[in-house]
Amino acid sequence: EANYGSLMEMMNKQTLAMGLQCVPTFMQKAIQLYDVTVLRHGLMTVGPTGGGKTCCKNMLAETLTQLKKDNGEFYEVRQLIMNPKSITMGQLYGSFDEATHEWADGILCRLFREAVYDNVERQN
Repeated sequence: EANYGSLMEMMNKQTLAMGLQCVPTFMQKAIQLYDVTVLRHGLMTVGPTGGGKTCCKNMLAETLTQLKKDNGEFYEVRQLIMNPKSITMGQLYGSFDEATHEWADGILCRLFREAVYDNVERQN
């Protein structure tokens, strides 16, 4: 069993600050989410409406950001959120205009570029 020390303490504080209860299942799911983010480049949270997915994700993001500010531990989290169901495939990924032979970047490309440039600026 891993020791999450300051992470667990801050998760408890952030959970209460968000007006939520520190239910063991919620905290366990947050730890599992953290573990997955350390191992994977991307992830998808699935579950029933009202199951706590967004609260868990936001609480963990706030926790990691606060630990970075306070102790220099972990990392700051910046969330770029989009709803791919609300736009067309061309708007999401980009599209090629047959008439002008020009490529137009999609929202996903812009978000990735923004995230990369943001990270470069923080490293300087």
